[in-house]
Amino acid sequence: MSRARVLGGCAWLLGALALLQTLYLRSLPPPPHHSRAPHPHPRPPRGVLDASGSFRVFWDVLGAPPGWARAPRPELVLAAHGSPGRAAAALGGSRSRGGAWGGPLSLAVFGEPRGGLQELLGALGGPCRALRGRLRLQVVQGAAGPPPRVPPPQSPPQRWPGGCRGALARLAAADPPSYALGAPYPGNLLRNVAWQGAAGGGPGPGPPPQFWGRFVLMVDADVEPSPGLREGFLELLRSGGLDPKNWGGQGGMDPKNWGEQDPKNGGAQGDLGNPKTLGAPVPQSWLGVPNTSGVPNSLSDPNAQSDHNTLSDPKTLGDPNALSAPHNQSAPHTPSAPQAGGAPPWARALFVLPAFELRGSGPPPGSKAELLRLWGAGEARPFYGGLCPPCQAPTAFGRWRGLPPAPPGPPRLRVAYEVPWRDPWEPFYVAPARGVPPFDEGFLQYGFNRISQACELHVAGFRFAVLDGAFVTHRGWKEPGGFHEGREAELGLNRQRFREFKRGLKLKYPNSDRRC
Repeated sequence: MSRARVLGGCAWLLGALALLQTLYLRSLPPPPHHSRAPHPHPRPPRGVLDASGSFRVFWDVLGAPPGWARAPRPELVLAAHGSPGRAAAALGGSRSRGGAWGGPLSLAVFGEPRGGLQELLGALGGPCRALRGRLRLQVVQGAAGPPPRVPPPQSPPQRWPGGCRGALARLAAADPPSYALGAPYPGNLLRNVAWQGAAGGGPGPGPPPQFWGRFVLMVDADVEPSPGLREGFLELLRSGGLDPKNWGGQGGMDPKNWGEQDPKNGGAQGDLGNPKTLGAPVPQSWLGVPNTSGVPNSLSDPNAQSDHNTLSDPKTLGDPNALSAPHNQSAPHTPSAPQAGGAPPWARALFVLPAFELRGSGPPPGSKAELLRLWGAGEARPFYGGLCPPCQAPTAFGRWRGLPPAPPGPPRLRVAYEVPWRDPWEPFYVAPARGVPPFDEGFLQYGFNRISQACELHVAGFRFAVLDGAFVTHRGWKEPGGFHEGREAELGLNRQRFREFKRGLKLKYPNSDRRC
């Protein structure tokens, strides 16, 4: 037999064996359900180490970022951070985040306790899946810990007593204090991660969106924004009310314009429906969409005039901490109007939300009028009112309380007045998603984490303007004896770091004449 015939026979035999193997494998029954890939998204990657090397950030543990993350449209994103239980309370127990907020949410969760994190991810993979369309979730945990894993959806779905709300409520009730988790709580790292998520940053195709229509409200997970805040702020953006020329009925820091009233609209300061007080509509190029309206790229009409007929004296507003604008204090830098395609006038402005503590277990106030009633009844007070009054005093609560009441109807936001920064302020604010200095991640546990950022914002030349018609609330009154055991030691360490931080600002901003 020739060599060629032998080789040909071998090739035929091998081909027949391969065909038989293929037919055999196809005849096998399918593998059990649990061995299939249960979820369309791959397991989260190893995560990214933070600058200290002590923590690892796991981005988008629920899968691909939701569509809003990089959508080029005007949006206000709520960014929050907390332990698994506090995150659960924010998602399930708050009517603002669970219902009335209705907008996108960027949440950074600390991965301790580990069991609580897995319960939260299990709820988001089960009865709370409906929240995932507007939720971007990041997890931060110790660098040596295993990556978080979202359990696959059950088929048939597992029954959760009380559904999503019940699952989140049980997790929130079992939550230990954030500063007693057995690991240092990296609050400022979590804030930065939540902010980046809200701004459309993090790992992903291409850079984050670069437009001026994205804003961020950064809060702790146990701080709740008032109903209608998002919708009211976006309307303020569209109407031109963020322009400093329209703050407080024009005049910015001029005390003559504090508390101005326009009798034509029932005492409200300015009229959001009057184009004379609003200026031209916002140029669409600043919001990330083409300018097809034919409106020139200047936010305000130089000929716009407000109708100023009556003034109220700030001294009569009853707040001993109400701020004036002394002549010996440098006024905040006023940014000039941009050229076409440049930064808008609000690029270096922060829109402060007055913060309050609530007593009792009743529902949070749904309007400023309702909040003022609780305040008058002793059921609400300014945030940190019993622990650190100077930490919130620059907001000038008395002046805010004495502003003319808003007309009936849905909340209408306006920029009521501007205030200068004053140590040791730690305001809650809405800000442009880009251009704001990040929080210093060296501050761990308790003390000086938000104070340090407010200090840098002041040195960097940002302006602070207080919004009327919106606020944030915290359930429970903070008292001096209600903190964890190591608080004083943590304050001492962070106080020393804060001194070093302030020295660093002189090098970081050598041309600034501001100090803190």
